[in-house]
Amino acid sequence: MLHMLRPLLTHRIVLMTLFVINLLGTIYGYVWYEPQLRDTPLLYWPFVPDSPTASLFFTIVLGLWIAGKKSPLMETLAFITLIKYGLWAVVMNLLFLRTLGSDAETVTVLMAVMLMVSHGAMAFQALLYAPFMKWTVRSFVLTLIWVVHNDVVDYVLGQWPRYPSLAEHIMWIGYGSFWLTGLCFFVGYKLILRSSLDNKVIRM
Repeated sequence: MLHMLRPLLTHRIVLMTLFVINLLGTIYGYVWYEPQLRDTPLLYWPFVPDSPTASLFFTIVLGLWIAGKKSPLMETLAFITLIKYGLWAVVMNLLFLRTLGSDAETVTVLMAVMLMVSHGAMAFQALLYAPFMKWTVRSFVLTLIWVVHNDVVDYVLGQWPRYPSLAEHIMWIGYGSFWLTGLCFFVGYKLILRSSLDNKVIRM
């Protein structure tokens, strides 16, 4: 099936369309985080807007592919963070919807659903384009350091994305997030890194 879709998925027009969509989503995401960033020490800024930074990584990957170039580090960062923060946001918004009463405003419900759909699409496109990615051991290790450090900033230093109605469950949310990190790297190893090793294209 993927063999049949490859010409479509790698067509320049498709890549450029995805580039624009991800770029616009990235910009919107950073704007969405602006209120939290105003109250956040500058030191933590790179680690607070998790989802828009993930889509930024993939936007860079798409831009490189359009230019006929590749970056194992950007591809590893994009894959892991798209899945991690895509799935994280879907789960958080499902939990958020459960906290709403029957008198919740329609716009609030629609916003949560929109966030679920858009973040679910982030994870989906990572899986869809995984076969076209190549990782290295270095890119794997550096990405692991980045994501684990991001988890520490979020859940140890208290900079996780604001969901006030879920704050009382932050201990369990953080616990689950660390396990989600491990799951993402396991999936990435199975889908991408292992085949890179088998094909002997890995470089330190």
